[in-house]
Amino acid sequence: MLKSVKLASTIAATLILASCAVVDKPIPLPEGQWEMTTSSFIDIGRMPGLARATLLLRDGRISAFSGCNTGAGAVSSVDGRMVVAAMAVTRRACIEPVGSFEGRYFKMLQGKPYFRTEGDALILSAGDDSARFRRSVEKPAEKPATRPQP
Repeated sequence: MLKSVKLASTIAATLILASCAVVDKPIPLPEGQWEMTTSSFIDIGRMPGLARATLLLRDGRISAFSGCNTGAGAVSSVDGRMVVAAMAVTRRACIEPVGSFEGRYFKMLQGKPYFRTEGDALILSAGDDSARFRRSVEKPAEKPATRPQP
């Protein structure tokens, strides 16, 4: 009898604790194409004479363009942070100050930045660095040229 009372008490305590558990739903990453508008490492989202820095988030993958090189890799959301796996990065030589801008941009992405959206804006922050992006229209894939029929 004592064993069954202990077993029943253990089961009841386990069920009570399990019912109190809180399961956090991960915050989904804001998928789509984003253009940098401002950052802590430059007041404007691009270096004069270069294309604007961008970020593409799609299906657990990230692609980031600095204005010089592109980095790509896996990305996930953990506790409100964007966790970017080691990125494969192209190796174009970047003139200064683009090289410094790129270094801080990619370092921020690798630093597990906090992320949040405000309307059509995405804000990332990691350590002393932050960047603000606006949603941009993704360019459709180019269709192959068709040959005229004779």
